[in-house]
Amino acid sequence: MPQTTQPRTVDGRALRKDWAQLTGHVVEVWLEGDRVMTGVVEQAAADDSVLWIAAHGADRRKLFDQSTGYEVWA
Repeated sequence: MPQTTQPRTVDGRALRKDWAQLTGHVVEVWLEGDRVMTGVVEQAAADDSVLWIAAHGADRRKLFDQSTGYEVWA
């Protein structure tokens, strides 16, 4: 029986839909095949609809939502 594996990024991350479980984790945010940013999830909605990536250095915290097509890999 062939083994099916979930696609992963170069860093070994896998696509996640359970955004509410990712608070405190380092993730990659992608949109339409392009990596938007990598950062730590500061907060996520309980319904997995949105998450905030924490501010880092000069970058402010940023909000991403699944309905727009953003993907999160962790």
